[in-house]
Amino acid sequence: MRILVLSTLYPPVAFGGYEVECSGVVERLHQHHEVLVLSSDTTGAEETPRGEGTPRGAEETPRPEPVRRELTRLTHDWQGALRAPLASLRAVGAARRALAWEPDLIYCWNGAAIPQAALRVLADSGVPLAFRVCEHWFGGLFTADQYLRELLPAGSLGASRGLARGTWSVGCRAFNALPPLRLHPTAPLSAAISWNSEAIRRMVQTPPFLNPVLERVGHSVPRHGDLYAAVLRDPAPEPELVFLGRVTPYKGLSVAIEALALLRSEHSVSARLVVVGPEDSGHAAEMRLLAERLGVATAIEWRGQVTPEQAAAALARAHALIVPSLWEEPFPLVTIEGALARVPLVAADVGGIGEGMHDEEHALLFARGDARAAAAALARTLRDEGGETAARVARAHERAQAFRLGPYLDAQEQFVADAYAALR
Repeated sequence: MRILVLSTLYPPVAFGGYEVECSGVVERLHQHHEVLVLSSDTTGAEETPRGEGTPRGAEETPRPEPVRRELTRLTHDWQGALRAPLASLRAVGAARRALAWEPDLIYCWNGAAIPQAALRVLADSGVPLAFRVCEHWFGGLFTADQYLRELLPAGSLGASRGLARGTWSVGCRAFNALPPLRLHPTAPLSAAISWNSEAIRRMVQTPPFLNPVLERVGHSVPRHGDLYAAVLRDPAPEPELVFLGRVTPYKGLSVAIEALALLRSEHSVSARLVVVGPEDSGHAAEMRLLAERLGVATAIEWRGQVTPEQAAAALARAHALIVPSLWEEPFPLVTIEGALARVPLVAADVGGIGEGMHDEEHALLFARGDARAAAAALARTLRDEGGETAARVARAHERAQAFRLGPYLDAQEQFVADAYAALR
């Protein structure tokens, strides 16, 4: 079978976990099928550190699958909106070139921040189409795209566009009359959907113009699960908390810093916080100021972006992993990685976090943004009265075995086969 994969980013260019997950599935599919990846250019993206996105010990092996980085990445602001029409025209050309490869199935992983005109052309081609939904963008398929949304009637946006916006929309509709375009954003289509959690399936409404002929939930799994499972525990001499993730507002590092201060002031626990992950510079500066204001600046170590091996080493020394996310996480892999590494977990009860690791059974969960509850959960974890923490860690480690790479790749390959059969 020939499989065309569409992904906003693709390793070694990556922003988060979905791109790494996508590359793992592509490499598996490439063992039995021909695969072509259509992705964005690298403008504004980051290259992951050595080892990210590949199995441990295989970092020097070149990727066999061809990747075409021909789509423009657009910012979610007025500048991106102004670039969207011409970017959409170029994206349509890229999509048609990909269709000339004659794929048997199109598997779309992420359509955020790229011109969805390309995906609209692919959807209209008659080639069977499947989606892997790991993030919230799917609910705004075509209707939130910065170009295609302007082709919709004003009433469908829920409010009047106003004079300037209305004039821009008229121009976009005139531009859409060009022969290469003539796109209809909400034309009916049928597709298969692989959701990465029940949470994202519940949070994201399937577009009304899309007819799902096959739906399946396949939880995401860590690409480096074996690496984390092999961690030898060597806790630091003093209580050490680890935040593992991007330093950006929606990941909630501010809650972890506030909880650290409350641990000291209200629970008499002199813990340290190790922050591991790439930093959005402006927000990272705000977090350093917050730490100084709360008097815990000297108790925080900032390690920045690291390799999976270095992240595993940080977990080996941790007394607890804190995941204080403020947004509706579809299914965060960091909780599974921590469980595989046998690190006690304290996390916000948002999105799919509780779906992976259940409150009290595998982790201690607290309400979104509640630093005081987070501090209380951390204090309870660190004191481990009656061995409760150790018992939770053991149950979490057993639970994490359900999220290993091999079975997940088998399930994804089966989904592709079933999607092709259903959509034919």
